[in-house]
Amino acid sequence: MNHELTLTKTNRLRLAEAFRHNRRVDYSIDCAVEGQMGRAYVDHPERPTAWCINVGPFWYFAGVAGGPGGRALLAEFPPHNLLMPSPPEWIGAAREMFGDRLVTFPRYSFDAESLSEVHLNAILDTSPHREHVRRVDTGLLARPDNYVEYDDFDSAEDFLNRGIAYTMLEGGTLAGAAYSSLVCNRGIEVSLFVDEPYRRRGIATALSAALLLECVRRGLRPNWDAGNLASCALAEKLGYTPTGVYKSYYYSNE
Repeated sequence: MNHELTLTKTNRLRLAEAFRHNRRVDYSIDCAVEGQMGRAYVDHPERPTAWCINVGPFWYFAGVAGGPGGRALLAEFPPHNLLMPSPPEWIGAAREMFGDRLVTFPRYSFDAESLSEVHLNAILDTSPHREHVRRVDTGLLARPDNYVEYDDFDSAEDFLNRGIAYTMLEGGTLAGAAYSSLVCNRGIEVSLFVDEPYRRRGIATALSAALLLECVRRGLRPNWDAGNLASCALAEKLGYTPTGVYKSYYYSNE
């Protein structure tokens, strides 16, 4: 039987130790360790041997993969989610359990240190959409077409207090949003969505530049973790430096 780990100060220290060997590609582990968002699970409440962190569709595993506790945690890994960088024995155990239903997907990492306030301002200054970019407030977040997914926050109010989001109004219609899907002490995780009729018009660039500019001005690191080449191209256009490719694993139950 698996147990959700209450994120007390003591348990967060234990969680940090358990996941110290996992590669950090996004802020999911940091969020759980800091108690900001996400959930943690163990195979035993007092003497855990296997650990799991889940934030949104992303799952990370640590500890002993091959024992009963590890297999029990993996059995709870739901379809249509991603197994993110975890020690090799966990990937092997997952392949053994799920077989061909575990599909390898490349993802792409970037360094935010090269982001420049001057460059981001220049992007916005030359964008025909700048005057339509809006910081998301209570009214915009309440709209059903706001495109901001804040399920990992406690509430809409919590998102407005801790998160950042920009949207674009075109004729009263919201075209998309760039926003912080995760928040931790070091910065935010960047998420971006533009509705199909508004794509390939520079809207994604303008929205992302507005979000990143606020992060740079506030000393926050906006982490960009790309799942496709179009996202990679936009990241480089905005000023990120590519740092490599890593493997994630999508569980399809088909």
